[in-house]
Amino acid sequence: MRASSRPWRPLRQGFESPMNDPRISRGGALAERRLWWVEADAAASAGLLRELAAGGLACAVLSGEEALASLRAGRLGVEGVVVDAAVLPRCPGLLLALRATGVPLVLLLEVEDLAVLAEGVGLGVTGVVKPASPQALRAALRLPGGEAVTPEGGTFPFRTLSEVASLSLLVAGLCPDPAAVQIALSELMINAVEHGNLGLGFNQKRELMAAGEWRNEVERLLLLPRNADRFAWLRVECRPREVRFLIRDLGAGFDPAPYLDLNAELSVEPYGRGIAIARMLAFPELVFLDGGRCVEGVSRR
Repeated sequence: MRASSRPWRPLRQGFESPMNDPRISRGGALAERRLWWVEADAAASAGLLRELAAGGLACAVLSGEEALASLRAGRLGVEGVVVDAAVLPRCPGLLLALRATGVPLVLLLEVEDLAVLAEGVGLGVTGVVKPASPQALRAALRLPGGEAVTPEGGTFPFRTLSEVASLSLLVAGLCPDPAAVQIALSELMINAVEHGNLGLGFNQKRELMAAGEWRNEVERLLLLPRNADRFAWLRVECRPREVRFLIRDLGAGFDPAPYLDLNAELSVEPYGRGIAIARMLAFPELVFLDGGRCVEGVSRR
């Protein structure tokens, strides 16, 4: 096994450039924007649409067929599109046509939507796993569209432990051993949330785990206003012989060297083992970048 930690480099320009823009990476209000909301059953999202409207995002609700007809007629007139994966089987070509418009495109996915995920990743879309929160949708819509997005992979914001669970389960399905990849990704993504974005130190986690309060403390920190828009990001790239995962957080960084392998001390502790577990299960060649704020793992096909 091999792992390394080296200075930051623009590993994936389409991913790294937006993440280094503080208007995107650190949240904040979106300017008023008109959106298409393409869904088979808009009533199911009525509450979410109201919350988005209160934040300045005016959503015109369309069916997949209506969206295709409007695109063919040359009528778009919006600054972003959110499309539910459930409409795509009945509307072949819709995702490609929406991607070609150049506006930011967000795909709403269930954890079972593996075929749609593969298509979306190939088109370079941004994805959010349902049930989608207003914060996650706003984060996804901050990413640029058009030529600023590389067609080599999909990008997914995540902030909470439940989002880590559902997103890791979904994207791991792209790999030959999804169970192992899901566990490995989950370990790395939780690190991005707790240590990176929320700033929990290893000593703090040890004390919280000993008291049985770790999850409660993470959930408490996530509810604080200062953390409402602090997202980590997962980039997924599918290639003929491998799937690449790139995770970036907003933390202060850390030295991963002491955590790359399970030693006698870490093997009996309920913390500090996530990186070593990820390496053993799925990503033997982990690469850490930007002082530990970014990590890349590769699953061979």
